[in-house]
Amino acid sequence: MQQPRISCLLPVYNGEAFLEEAIGSILAQTFRDFELVVVDDGSRDSTPDILARLAATDPRIKVIRQENGGIVAALNTGLKACRGEYVARMDADDIALPHRFQFQADYLDSHPGCVLVGGVARSVSSDGKDVSRTTGGRHRRTDLSCFPPKIAVSMHPLITARREALIAVGGYRSDFPHAEDYDLFIRLSKLGGIDNPDEEVLIYRRHEGAISLKHLETQERSAAMSEIAAMEPGSEGFPARLVEPYVRLRIWRRYLSADRAKADHLLPHLIGDALNLKPETLLSPRYFGLRVRIGGAIAAAALRQARRSKAPDAAPATQGAAG
Repeated sequence: MQQPRISCLLPVYNGEAFLEEAIGSILAQTFRDFELVVVDDGSRDSTPDILARLAATDPRIKVIRQENGGIVAALNTGLKACRGEYVARMDADDIALPHRFQFQADYLDSHPGCVLVGGVARSVSSDGKDVSRTTGGRHRRTDLSCFPPKIAVSMHPLITARREALIAVGGYRSDFPHAEDYDLFIRLSKLGGIDNPDEEVLIYRRHEGAISLKHLETQERSAAMSEIAAMEPGSEGFPARLVEPYVRLRIWRRYLSADRAKADHLLPHLIGDALNLKPETLLSPRYFGLRVRIGGAIAAAALRQARRSKAPDAAPATQGAAG
């Protein structure tokens, strides 16, 4: 059997609501030399029936069904089955734009120092309205020498990576719940670049059932711990006093857009972290860096809030210009 250029890895658990649309967007790719590896992680809804029907119509669809073991187990099962030079990730509730595979394969072909390419996702709400455009990260290169560290990431559902690199780092790990992709990005960055060209390749569906929203606090804590583990194996020598303030900052920043009431509840604690004058924090260069980051984040959030509060004053002129 001829090896495909791209293996698309799609794990799914009870994904009947959007699964057929997601798979349809993969089958509609302008780039045709691919296989679609779907891992059904013990779904109890109509997902198995949908997959059986679709697989019967296209030989490129390979379905693997296993007992429910969670996302990491499903991803590693699928990765073992992938045969392509490149592995493209996909979720069961998103839509890949038709040129996604062609663009990402061309990018990896022409950028040999890049191990993973992402792009831009256009986020839409559950009712189909555009929400935002994002790559999932703002740093171009990973730097673990500073604190807080700078981590180059992308949005997991839109990445395409070199399969040999994924295998070289050992695939996905379950050490950091709900941040397995973040941990993967950190480890892959040691092998090459993680690039996010300004090209829309995915429509990302935001809805209440999204794992990242349900497990926000666990995800942020896991992400922080994966950074610490990468900076200093075993976390030996890492100042314990930094962990909770840093995790609190990460959670607060996420809640600013996801749940403002919870963000407001955390704010006094965050201010306390920034104003901590204990000798061990005053003498710590890393805590100083964290203190600056906290202060900057609070100031930036206050500025955004001030701008939003003034927005109604400018609304009539804006509406008039649009009309």
